[in-house]
Amino acid sequence: MALFQQKQDFSQQVIDLRNQGLTDNLIVTELGKQGIPPDQVHATIAQMDGSASLGQPVGSPEVPAAPDFGASPGMSQQGMQPQDNIYDRIEEITEGIVDQRWDELIIEVKKILEWKQKVEDAQRKIENDVVKLKEDFKVLHTGVLGKLESYDERMSEVGSELKAVGKVFKDVVPVFVENVKELKHHVEKHKKH
Repeated sequence: MALFQQKQDFSQQVIDLRNQGLTDNLIVTELGKQGIPPDQVHATIAQMDGSASLGQPVGSPEVPAAPDFGASPGMSQQGMQPQDNIYDRIEEITEGIVDQRWDELIIEVKKILEWKQKVEDAQRKIENDVVKLKEDFKVLHTGVLGKLESYDERMSEVGSELKAVGKVFKDVVPVFVENVKELKHHVEKHKKH
């Protein structure tokens, strides 16, 4: 009874995955991750599609009968099956090819999406770095301007002091020169005596 219940749950999983839009190949991969053998998955999918015939082992491919061009229209070589089975089989094969190509396309699209995510992450990092550089530049700019203002104030003070020293020298130098002349005159006088 437990085996029947497991088979029923397994079939429901296939139905649920198909309803989610997964292709048969992706369903086999997904259920394989859960430990379900791929042969069982293929067999269940084939039974759901109604393509497993009574005399054939489950999971083996069905080979379509070659059409008999001498037979009446709508009849195959076996005589009793309508020729629609060939078209059904062609449709199944076509759907299988489309599913396979779709799976390959999905894989490539996932690669593109991963690449896009990496590029967006790198772009965000660069944008953050640029914002940080702008902030650092503002801090540096403010610091340099502060130092320049400080130097400007000091140079103004030095300029004022130099002007004051210049005025003092203007007043002191003539008196100094006069005193040196007088001293020289006394020294010469003293030498003569």
